[in-house]
Formats: sequence, structure tokens, C-alpha cells
Amino acid sequence: MKFLRSIKFNVWVRFEAIVLAMLAFTYIFLIAMFPMFYEWMKSYEIAEAMAYIKASWNVDSATGTDLSNRVTKIAWKNKMYIEITTEHYRGYVDYLGGSQSMYQLDKSQYRTAALASDNGVYYEKFRDERENNTVLTMCTYIGSRDDPQAFIFICSYMEPVGSTMAIFQRQFLFVAIIIMMLTIFISLFFANRLTNPIIRINKHAKELPKGKFDATIDDKDFNEIRQLAATLQDASKEIAKSDDLRRELMANISHDLRTPLTMIKAYAEMIRDLSGDNPEKRAKHLKVIIDETDRLSSLVNDILDLSKLQAGVTEINRSVFDLSERLSGVISRFDILKENDGIIIELHADAGIMINADITKLEQVVYNLINNAVTYTGDDNTVIVRLYRKAPGLMRFEVTDHGDGIAPEYLPYIWDRYYKVSERNKTHKRAKMGSGIGLSIVKNVLEQHGFAYGADSTVGQGSTFWFEAPEYQEPPEIEPPRQSLRLRKNSEEQK
Repeated sequence: MKFLRSIKFNVWVRFEAIVLAMLAFTYIFLIAMFPMFYEWMKSYEIAEAMAYIKASWNVDSATGTDLSNRVTKIAWKNKMYIEITTEHYRGYVDYLGGSQSMYQLDKSQYRTAALASDNGVYYEKFRDERENNTVLTMCTYIGSRDDPQAFIFICSYMEPVGSTMAIFQRQFLFVAIIIMMLTIFISLFFANRLTNPIIRINKHAKELPKGKFDATIDDKDFNEIRQLAATLQDASKEIAKSDDLRRELMANISHDLRTPLTMIKAYAEMIRDLSGDNPEKRAKHLKVIIDETDRLSSLVNDILDLSKLQAGVTEINRSVFDLSERLSGVISRFDILKENDGIIIELHADAGIMINADITKLEQVVYNLINNAVTYTGDDNTVIVRLYRKAPGLMRFEVTDHGDGIAPEYLPYIWDRYYKVSERNKTHKRAKMGSGIGLSIVKNVLEQHGFAYGADSTVGQGSTFWFEAPEYQEPPEIEPPRQSLRLRKNSEEQK
């Protein structure tokens, strides 16, 4: 059953069906309908000869030219019996090559029938038993119906075509068998040529679940097959890329989970074995445990937030707030890095920039962008934060670091989780604060808000991450119409 539903079988069947239909069409029109066409052609020859004689009658009568020569040529050319009868004359030309049966035939009934017909022509077909042949006859008159000048009677034999048809049928059968045999091989050739690329593409597609993404398909026969192969290869590359990202994600998340757990365990054992009786060391070790616990909790929360954002189950609770005021609070969360690592965060913000957005989620965006810059900052340990009005009604937020920078070919992928941005960063770099998947959260939050975002970077000089949003404008107060006030005053005066 699978073979019967295959493309190869269906192409072969349809090819054969088309050829059979063409052969049947040829048989019907060239053999089965040949007698009818033959009769129609003979009738047409008689009608054409009759029209020529009628036209010549008028010309020859006017010029005195002898009509007999014209009639003789027509009869000889078409092998006809032609008889012209007037009131005082009866002449005929016989090139049928048979007996005198046509001359002896009573023509009066034909003349009467011609006068009675609507178009002035009487046509008849009958069997001549003496000659064992079929005869086509046609009779018409010259002049008016009430006063005919002459009558034209023409007859012609229909040659026996039975033996000829038998030869044609045998020849047609022989040719049809040859054509069908050739069709079988040709259709199988084209079916294989069409289906073999599809079979190869299908074989390649079956390798994808096994993790084999490097197979190439080189088919140049048909545009559609080439497009399908190119699409599948593009899909294979994307799947391979996604598979690599999945492996990296699992490895990096495992690293980020394992590191705080290892440190928590190690410092807990140190408290138990070494610093339990030393308050100063115990407090220091407990602080490390608390910091790593916070880091672990932040990672879990960020993963949950990202999953919710990508699933589209989180809602945006918009409200109007002053982003300029909020920045100081977000930056203050990095004070610990200023003390411990000497990180410098410069803030340049225009005052009074209002925005309509989800406060919690937008603060998370700002925090993640600053944390990303802190993680990849350069030797100067400086991060520059800017908030300004780019155009009337449009604000722009930027975070700039002076780190290694990002090559242009990597920029479209930096918003993916744990994407490696350079060859020198093959090893996952642990974020100084947060989880390390902040840019993915930034992307999803800004897209939910409908804000434009991006990154500009120069290798060796640093990077700038930014987003733009409409600045909220207070609607103008609407003053009551003066006309209504005037009407109210008039009504009070009347009272």
C-alpha cells in the first residue's frame, strides 16, 4: 500500500494515463471517425464544384465562353459525374470510371427536391449495388426557383475504405504498443529523477533527530527541490545552533548552580571545623554563605522570570513614573561592588523624564543592563549610564562599558542565553551579580513593552546597550467654553 501511495508510482501512473488518453484521442479522430470525415470531405468537394459551376455559368453566359471545358476539368480532377440540364439541352461529363448507371438514373426527382429545399440544394447518399459502392449526389438549380435556367447534378463515389481502415488499425496497434513500452521506461526515468532528491532529503531529515546536522544536499535538477533542500539545510543549521545553545545553557546553568552550592558547603564545613569559636571568621564565612545563597536565589528567580516571559504568561502592569529618580535606587544596589572591586558607575540623567511602563520589570531591565556592563567592563572599571531626551517625546537609556567589545557578526545573538560573543570568551564568565541570563530577560521585557532596543559595539573599545521609549506627556487641561459661562451668567442675572 505504501508503494501505491508513493510519488514514484503516482507519477508513473499519471504519465501512462496521459499517453493512453492521447492514444485514445488519436484513435477516435484518425480511425474511428475517419469514414465520417471522409464523407464530409467528399461532400465538401461536390459543394465546392457546384458553387464553381454556378459562378462560371454567369460569367460564361455574359462572355460567350464555352462552359464545357471548365466542367470537364472539374470532373476529371475530382472523379465526378456532372450533368447540366436546361429546357432544351442535356449534357454530362462522366469521370467516375464506372458504368452508365449515373446517366441512366432518373434526375427528375432530384430536380423537384432541389426546388422544394430551403437552400435550393438537395443532397443524398445511396448504395450503388451494380458498382458495389456508395454514391454521394447533390442537385441544385441556376436562376430563380420560379424560373430556373438550368439544373446541376453532381455525383461522386466514396471509395471503399474498409481494407484501408484495417491496415490503419493494425499499424496503429503496433505503434501504440511501441509508444506504451517507451512510455514505461521514460516515465520511470522521470519518476526516479523527481523522487530520488526527495528520498535523499527525507533521509537527511531522518538524521536530524539523531543529532547529525552536518549533512549536505546538492540537488540541481528542479527549482522546487533546490529550494526544499536549501530550506532543510538552513533548518539543520538553526537546529544545530539551538542544540549547541541548549548544551551551553545546561552546562552554564549547571556551573552557576554548582558554584554557589559548592561554596555554601565549603564555608559551612569551615564554620563547623575551624571558625565556629572565632566570631570574626564565622561572620565572614556566614557572609559568603548568605551572598552565595542570594546569588542562587537570583539565578532561580531569573530562570523562572525568563520562562514566564517567553511563555507569554506575565502581564505588563503599566503606570507612569519618573525614571530619572528610579535610576539612583537601582545603581545603589551596586555599592558593594564599588567597595570591593572599585567599580565606578557614572550617571548622567536628564531630570523629570516620565515613562509609562511596568516599574518592576523596567527596573529589572536597567539592573540587568548595568550588571552586564559591570561584568564585562574594562581595565578602568568604569560604567557610564545615560538617560536623556533624544527627540521631542522620545527618551533613550544607555549603558556603556570600556571592555573588549563585540564583533559585528555576534551582535544579533548576544540576547540569547549565555551566548559566547568571542573566541577569547569560550569559557563561561560568571556574573559579578545576578544570574548571567539578564540580556535574555531584557529582550523579552522590552519586546513586551514594544520598546526599541539594541547594542552598538567596537572591538577593543567597548559596548553600549540601549533602549528607547516614548516619554510620557501630561495631557493638557481643557478649559470650559466661554460661551457656556456667559450663558450661565445671563441666567443668574435674570433670576
